[in-house]
Amino acid sequence: MICRGRGLDKFSARGMKRVFLCFVTSLLLTSALFLYIFSLPEFTLRDVRSYDFSKIVFDREGNVINVSLSKSDEWCIPVSLDQMGRWLPTAVVAIEDKRFYKHHGIDIMAIFRAAYSNMISWKVVSGASTITSQVIRISDPRDRTVRAKISEFWRAARIERTMTKDEILELYLNRAPFGGNIRGVEAAARAYFNKSASTLSLGESVVLISLLRSPSRTRPDRFPERAREVRNKTLDRGALQKVISQENIKLAKMEPVIGKRYPMPNEASMAIMHSTRRSYNQQMIMSTLDMKFQMMLEKTIKDALAEYPEKITAAGIIVENITGEVLAYVGNARHGDALPGAQVDCGDAPRSPGSTLKPFIYAEAFERGMLTPASLLADTPLFFRGSAPRNFDMSYRGPVSARVSLSSSLNAPAVRVLRMVGYPSALSRLRTFGFRHLTRDSAHYTDSLILGGCEVTLIELAAAYRALANEGHFTPLRWTKNEHSVSPYKAISPEAAYITTNILQDTSRLIPLYKELFEERKQLIAFKTGTSHGFRDAWCAGYSRNYTVVIWLGSPLGIGDSMLLGMQSATPIMLKVMREIWPESETPATRPDGIYSRAVCAVSGALPTKNCPQKIFDLAIKDVSSLSLCGLHTNINGVITLTWPQSIRGWMRQVENADTNIQKNRPEDNDKVKIIRPLAGHSIIIRDGQESERIFLSAEGKPPYFWYLDGTFVGTDIKGDGIFTEAHRGRHKASVLSNGNTESVVFDVLTPRDIRTSGNDARNNVIN
Repeated sequence: MICRGRGLDKFSARGMKRVFLCFVTSLLLTSALFLYIFSLPEFTLRDVRSYDFSKIVFDREGNVINVSLSKSDEWCIPVSLDQMGRWLPTAVVAIEDKRFYKHHGIDIMAIFRAAYSNMISWKVVSGASTITSQVIRISDPRDRTVRAKISEFWRAARIERTMTKDEILELYLNRAPFGGNIRGVEAAARAYFNKSASTLSLGESVVLISLLRSPSRTRPDRFPERAREVRNKTLDRGALQKVISQENIKLAKMEPVIGKRYPMPNEASMAIMHSTRRSYNQQMIMSTLDMKFQMMLEKTIKDALAEYPEKITAAGIIVENITGEVLAYVGNARHGDALPGAQVDCGDAPRSPGSTLKPFIYAEAFERGMLTPASLLADTPLFFRGSAPRNFDMSYRGPVSARVSLSSSLNAPAVRVLRMVGYPSALSRLRTFGFRHLTRDSAHYTDSLILGGCEVTLIELAAAYRALANEGHFTPLRWTKNEHSVSPYKAISPEAAYITTNILQDTSRLIPLYKELFEERKQLIAFKTGTSHGFRDAWCAGYSRNYTVVIWLGSPLGIGDSMLLGMQSATPIMLKVMREIWPESETPATRPDGIYSRAVCAVSGALPTKNCPQKIFDLAIKDVSSLSLCGLHTNINGVITLTWPQSIRGWMRQVENADTNIQKNRPEDNDKVKIIRPLAGHSIIIRDGQESERIFLSAEGKPPYFWYLDGTFVGTDIKGDGIFTEAHRGRHKASVLSNGNTESVVFDVLTPRDIRTSGNDARNNVIN
């Protein structure tokens, strides 16, 4: 018993000593481990979350439309976990870290499994990395040593305490390498499958997951057969089969692997340049572009260019009037072609505006009460700098209203309006509308300011015409949703904007395509054309209540071409675009409270006196428009006499002298005027389905004749040869004024169906 006791005491002493040594050793090792861990450089959550990714531009719906390389020259498009599709997140956890949602950054079971596998193989055949530790490795790459592994596990445990599992998984899948310079699942999905990660199939998802372990050996674009084999082996793994049905796995194995590398999204490149220019310090840019509108604008312009030589290109823009947001933009329809000037952003390049600035000068005159639409202007020769501005058709029309002058884009009256307003005031008003390229003083521009002798851009024109559509309120155009909103300012009064728009909605200049496309809606579109000197630029700016569309055609190198006419080249494109974007809810603009309708002299546009033989109704601005009385008509010994202003009277004498022989052959009884066509009480027949017809107006007496249809001035017949005008279906009153004398007739414009239903009386008076 004593021996046993001594032996036990001796064994106990030895055992206690060993236990003590083991404890001390463990303590020292643990202390050393902790000292090592705490000696590691500080590694914060910011280090994990911050990384280089591509500059990404989205459309207004949030779809990726343009991607550029990151600062690291990689393609990386971060997306949220719920945008990574149905299969990918589930499959990557099952394949890469099946206990991901159970451990705290360190998978102890995986460590023991890896240690055992490596020990019996006498080499590293398995690791114990978790998804969290791989996030650390991606964030802070190091050599794969034991020390680095300890650092990864320690940091992974720390990250798990500050981030949710879904946040960690999302970060991992956005930062993981997928071969070449592709990083993240979204970039990989677009590069290898030309689709977003949200639409990946199970087979495609597993192909990408296979790249995580060997990014270079199983790239589907280079090794499609190898990628397919690895995918199928991965699909057969037990861990994956526990979370995905056999039917889905079977279908996934049947998916082909196409060996192709797709380009990253690069839509609307010139529009994107404007968006990124306004968001240069942002990586994710939400543009205002509507890709349906963008694709339609691109196609419409390119289709139109098929009729032009390669030296001619085009640009266009669509703006939403309420917000000022750019919905579509084509800076150069030839962009990307191997042609001279194809890289020029023509929509942002200064060009001659032709006649497109005229509405803003007229609006200034309306706002200051100098003019109303019926005001008399002289379309007669005037001189400046030794040359006389003539109209596009190289003729003059004599007395015209401001309405006719602007809608017909007459040059001589426009110059008179410019001089009436004053060069400094006109230039200041144009700058208020955002024309920043008008940098010289008014003495430099003078009359050429309204005739195209300056420079503007398509973008500036769009902003200015949008202000007219927006009751005169101006803000710069918006290219991104990120931009700070700018408070609008009044570029022109709502009343002046309304009158100008009302004139630009004139239907008498409608081209056939206009009537074909818009029919009953045509009165809601205002538009102005422009053609620069030498046929270098063709413009059309159109707007409705909802949208503004501006189209330009020309050569980037400034080469002229006789095909470049605003009405013939740019207007059809504008009309086709406007038709495509036309909303069902489009309504006319609301008349401002300051606008009223008043009776004025049909000739002078001033308030009528008892001597004025004919009156019409005209728009005016309360407390602004002139209240002066007509001074053209006087009563001398009971005879009403019309005395034209000198600017018109002198021109009429020249016309009369040039046509003496014609005048001698006319009836000698020139004190009276008689309407020859149309005949009173007769009907003009048009084809079924048509709503209007060009009618001929002619009279006998002493010309010139001033013609009115339903009280609206429609033209001047200088020589007595007659004129044509447009008359819509229905009853009309045509009136003519000549030498103070007037005559009127009432006639009808009918279709065959109208005649069949209206009886024999109508059939007896039909004019063919």
